[in-house]
Amino acid sequence: MGQGCMIAASRVTFAYARDDCFPFSGIWKRVNAHTHTPVNAVWFNTSIGCVLLLLIFGGPLAAGALFSIGAIAAFVAFTTPIFIRVFFVGNRFRPGPWNLGWMSIPIGAVASVFVALMVPVLCLPSVTGSDLSTSTMNWTCLVYGGPMSIIMIWWLLSARKWFNGPKVNVQHLMLGREDPENTIEGREVKSSQNGSDSENGEGVLHGKATGGGLQDGELKDGGL
Repeated sequence: MGQGCMIAASRVTFAYARDDCFPFSGIWKRVNAHTHTPVNAVWFNTSIGCVLLLLIFGGPLAAGALFSIGAIAAFVAFTTPIFIRVFFVGNRFRPGPWNLGWMSIPIGAVASVFVALMVPVLCLPSVTGSDLSTSTMNWTCLVYGGPMSIIMIWWLLSARKWFNGPKVNVQHLMLGREDPENTIEGREVKSSQNGSDSENGEGVLHGKATGGGLQDGELKDGGL
């Protein structure tokens, strides 16, 4: 489970750095020329994980808060696109080759309500009344809510003025389309071009498609 979380977190870090959302994004979005993976983003998340593990020495209360934060973060991450699809996109959503059909919106609504209920529950302390003290309080709401509040303030004051969404470096294709003319062919470009790609540790991939697809597009940063 820990390795799975690390892989997911490093790829998310790479994606945000690719869109220049982080300080020093130029470092975190680099893709290793040999492994074709965002090694810097992996080490960045590994360092944060090691620091968070120090909370274990704070006792079972701190360790419990750490696991609660992980559950809340997973709930919010998985439910946010579901919530947007159900309550904002509606029937304008483009389904993929496998979908829930007409049951998609009802199931998505139930999932959103479930998460809206579970997030506060995971922030509640295990004791109440006279037994509740600073040592038995569940500090999940502070540890998780604090950084999220800072991020939302940062979004309102700054990020919304310059962030235009993810950078698209390959033309999106309709999901489930079997048209062979719209397939993308990729080939790896060696470091001989400009002689700088491998030195920067960044892989470059050029794509070519026929039939109205990608003409002379290119995938940078390893094409992830």
